[in-house]
Amino acid sequence: MVCSEPKWHHPGGKLIELGPHALTDEELVAILISTGYKGRTALEIADELLYEFYSFYGLLGKRPADLSKIKGLKEGKIARISAPYEITKRVINEKQWKLPVRKITLELPDLSDSELLAVLIVSGYKEKEPVDLADELLERYSSLSGIMGQKLSDMAKIKGLGDVKVIRIGAAYEIMRRLVKILEAE
Repeated sequence: MVCSEPKWHHPGGKLIELGPHALTDEELVAILISTGYKGRTALEIADELLYEFYSFYGLLGKRPADLSKIKGLKEGKIARISAPYEITKRVINEKQWKLPVRKITLELPDLSDSELLAVLIVSGYKEKEPVDLADELLERYSSLSGIMGQKLSDMAKIKGLGDVKVIRIGAAYEIMRRLVKILEAE
């Protein structure tokens, strides 16, 4: 039997090829971290983060400042890691699911939904700022919960939301899905 080499060489490619469910927790976090730091890859930083805090569950009771003790995690990367937790809180509240949302302290509460998505989008496109791209995404799907289950390829049809940006959004929503399962088990 001949095994073919996978087409992906990083978590983002794996997400596109196999879907977000096929990624490990570390790979999802590495997508949000995006770039490494001083000889360490984003995946190595993600490994250390989840080792230090044990899992997504272990991050539930943490605050963004708690993550800064991991070398390579500064404000922007911490915000991107916090974004799925904040999205989870908002979707749970929006859907009025009976889940212990109070356990989620890794959050970005002072941001609008557009600003929250802009944290994941990171950069603009031509004259559009990240928040403008987020507004278009929310307009298309109505709300943060409306984005759940949408195809990344459909999101990428918004001019300026290329692969890298929708991969980060896809990773964030997969983390949200896993967090909801954790909270359902409580």
